[in-house]
Amino acid sequence: MRNFPDCWVIKFGGSLLNDGAVRRTFHRYLKKEVRRHPVVLVHGGGPAISAALRERGVQPKFVMGRRLTDAPTMRVVEQVLSGEVNQALVGEMNALGMNAVGLSGRDGNLLPARPVRGLGLVGEPGAAKVDVLVALLRASYIPVVSSIGFGRGFGPLNVNADEAAASLAVGLKASRLVYFTDTPGLLDSAGRTIPALRRKEIPGLIRKKVITGGMVPKVRSCAEAIGRGVGEVHILDGKRVFPLRGTKILP
Repeated sequence: MRNFPDCWVIKFGGSLLNDGAVRRTFHRYLKKEVRRHPVVLVHGGGPAISAALRERGVQPKFVMGRRLTDAPTMRVVEQVLSGEVNQALVGEMNALGMNAVGLSGRDGNLLPARPVRGLGLVGEPGAAKVDVLVALLRASYIPVVSSIGFGRGFGPLNVNADEAAASLAVGLKASRLVYFTDTPGLLDSAGRTIPALRRKEIPGLIRKKVITGGMVPKVRSCAEAIGRGVGEVHILDGKRVFPLRGTKILP
């Protein structure tokens, strides 16, 4: 049974956020989708965080693709994601007639997370508490969620946006989880987009190094989401929304 029938969770972020033309095209796509079914939008903002840190004289540091996050860095992360990127997206959406509401994973106890050892205030999301999303969706709002979780004492934790989107999709039992990326989906060994694959094929593609780098955690989160009740997952080219290009992952 789904918490919210036909709901989609869409993740948009990373380098796509820095391109004004891409953002405008994405908003046009999103405006069409929200007329057809409920949508929750999740965003990251890694490049913007790195730029803000450098402005403060801090060189960003990463360990296995995750940002090393001490307390001063966490303050910048939350300021940029929840205070700047989130509100910019909400404003752009509402200017186009959409009914967007901004929140973070700390609001409504939405995104509890477990600290990742050795990375400071970095968290892996646990089971999302989606009551606030359901309430907003029932009132015909579009929740726009920044990927900030909370840990013990309700302090903020820096959560990977892909993992945050997967956690929310599982909590809602969403019919579709969609990742907009800066690549045209999953690519085979010849560099061609794989149009569709089954969840059980993913481990083999990782072993053969067809799926590598930052795409590995994304695809693993896709597989886990499908295994926990999400209908299907799409990894799409955020730079070419019309027409959509990418990979569909099925149970």
